[in-house]
Amino acid sequence: MKNENFFSFIYNNYFVPIIAIFMVFYPFYLYGLWFADKQSFWKHFFIAMGVLIALIFIFLLFKKLNKKRKENLIKDVNILGLNNDINNFINRAGTEKGKDAWKYIGYGFNVDKMKIFIKTLKEKGLKIKEINDLEYILKVFIDNKEESIIKGGFSFNENKFSFLSGTEFENLLVKLFESIDYVVEHPGGAGDQGGDLILNKEGQRILVQAKCYTNNINNKAVQEAVAAKKYYDCNRAIVVGSSDFTLGAIDLAKANNVELMRKKQLQELLLRHLKENWV
Repeated sequence: MKNENFFSFIYNNYFVPIIAIFMVFYPFYLYGLWFADKQSFWKHFFIAMGVLIALIFIFLLFKKLNKKRKENLIKDVNILGLNNDINNFINRAGTEKGKDAWKYIGYGFNVDKMKIFIKTLKEKGLKIKEINDLEYILKVFIDNKEESIIKGGFSFNENKFSFLSGTEFENLLVKLFESIDYVVEHPGGAGDQGGDLILNKEGQRILVQAKCYTNNINNKAVQEAVAAKKYYDCNRAIVVGSSDFTLGAIDLAKANNVELMRKKQLQELLLRHLKENWV
C-alpha cells in the first residue's frame, strides 16, 4: 500500500507535467536538428523513442496500480460492511440536478455532500483518498443497481403499487425494512399520530410516513412526518412514496430535514432486497 501511495504521488505531481513538457517541446527540438545536423537528429530521435517507450510503460504501470487500488476499495467496502452506507447515500443524495453536480446514469450528486461522505467513510475505516475514488465506488454500485433492475424486469412478475391499499403498502414496507435488518414498529390504525412505521437500528429511531399514491405526493405528507417524528421521539423522518413528490413537498422536506424516498428508489430497494419488481 505504501508503494502504491508513493507511485500515485509521483504520478499526480510529476509524471503528467514531465510528459506534457516532453511532448510539446521535444518535437520542436528535433525539427531544428533535422535542418541543422541530421546525424544528431537520428541520435536524438532514437533517444526520444526510448524515452517515449519508457513513459508509456510507466503510464501503463500507474494505470494498473490505480485500477488495483480502486478494486481493493470495493473489496474493503464489503469487508467493512459499508454496502448499505453506499446504497443509502445513492438513494438519498443521488437526485441532485444542479449544473455543478457530478452525474452518472441518471443520478446526480452534490460535490460538497460527496466530500462529507468521504470523511464519514474514512472514519469507518475505508482508505479512500479523493473524490475520484468515491466516483469509482458510486459507479460500481450504480451499475449493479441498474443491472439488477434490467434483469429484474425480465426475471420477475410485475407487482403494481396501484393495486395496494394503504395498509397493504405499509405491510410491504414492513417486509422490506425487516429484510434490511431493521426492527420495525407498526403503530398504524386510528390515532397513529401520522406515524406509519418506526425503524430501529443501532440506536436510531426512524419515523416512516408511507404514502401509496398514484399522483405526486404533496407537502401534507411532510407536515405529518414532522409532527410524528417529534411525537414518537425519532432521530429521523422519511416519507416513502409509490410516486414522486411535488415541488412544495420537496422544499418543505429540505427545510425540515425530512428525507423523501421516491418511487424509483423504493423500486430499487424492493428489487435488491425482496427480489420483487414493482411498477
